[in-house]
Amino acid sequence: MSATSNIDLLALPALRDFPGTVSARLEALRERSCARPVPAGWEAEFEGLLASAVPMGEAVPTPAPVGEENPCARYSELRVPRAGGRVVAGRLIVPEGICRPSERVPLVLMFHDAGRPVRGWHHMTRFCALGYAVIALDGGRVAPDAVADALPGLAADALALARAGLSLPGVDPDRVCAWGEGLGGGLAVLVTAALGPRVARCAVCNPLPADRADVPAWLDAAVLARRVTSELLVGCGLRDELAPAEGQAALANAAAGPARLVFYPEHAHERINEFENEALRFLRLS
Repeated sequence: MSATSNIDLLALPALRDFPGTVSARLEALRERSCARPVPAGWEAEFEGLLASAVPMGEAVPTPAPVGEENPCARYSELRVPRAGGRVVAGRLIVPEGICRPSERVPLVLMFHDAGRPVRGWHHMTRFCALGYAVIALDGGRVAPDAVADALPGLAADALALARAGLSLPGVDPDRVCAWGEGLGGGLAVLVTAALGPRVARCAVCNPLPADRADVPAWLDAAVLARRVTSELLVGCGLRDELAPAEGQAALANAAAGPARLVFYPEHAHERINEFENEALRFLRLS
């Protein structure tokens, strides 16, 4: 396995050769690779996506109706016009007061899962304790079986929001991280692949799509991972049927940069609190 993992902590040596056991499945995932080849014309398809994700004007934050009493954070809403007349909505929190040790702060790009709303303001505020600003894509709820059709548009929205965030006053473009769960995890990998070395670290949980036949190969997270040089942390619920562990292992093993894969045997396609704690530690830049 090219990625490091916690397989040796979870798999019992005496059971690794017994089919149907967790240990045997984990052992099979150790060398799991992405079966899909990089498609011909990949660069042209992705260049078209990048062109559609160009912000068509400055994103001006407007105060959000929350958090007025918090001296450590400023809450705003963003609306980013992009090509085609679409307006991308986002939430922005910027650290203030004792949570802002310098004029320029790191940025976390946050993306939510299919069928779920944007993460709440209070959840996002945790990054302010690290001295980070955070931008979350607000919108893009789709049914899990509609991911393939919705992905190109959602990817363009995510990239437009990321580009707008990098241009905001006070954001340090050299200290950017991406974070996502489910479909948002797939978008985070897309953003990381598109922005290249400007994204330092990317943490994803049960990312969708990864190694999925219903998604164009040039948008498959496991295929795109071959171009991801950022440090990558992948959390995987071993009971996940929407984003099976085989795809997550393929994604982590395909990454061009250092990757770590953490399995959670008792979790399915759900929010994993233990992984969120792991991600907070991982995303903290020195």
